[in-house]
Amino acid sequence: MNDELEKYRKMHSDIKRLYKECEIEIDKLKKENKTKTITFREAMGKKGFYAKLLSLYGEYGIEDLE
Repeated sequence: MNDELEKYRKMHSDIKRLYKECEIEIDKLKKENKTKTITFREAMGKKGFYAKLLSLYGEYGIEDLE
């Protein structure tokens, strides 16, 4: 059971890190006026996916909703 908890904690930490990385990439692309690129759209899609996961954690009381 302890091993499963550690795996969950790592996954949770990685999802939060990936969400932040997407935000940084999106901001960078906006500053470069590259909002119509595939890279920008992919980053927006990934950010939405990670946001939904974090939202689900919040619904179950696992993650604080920001």
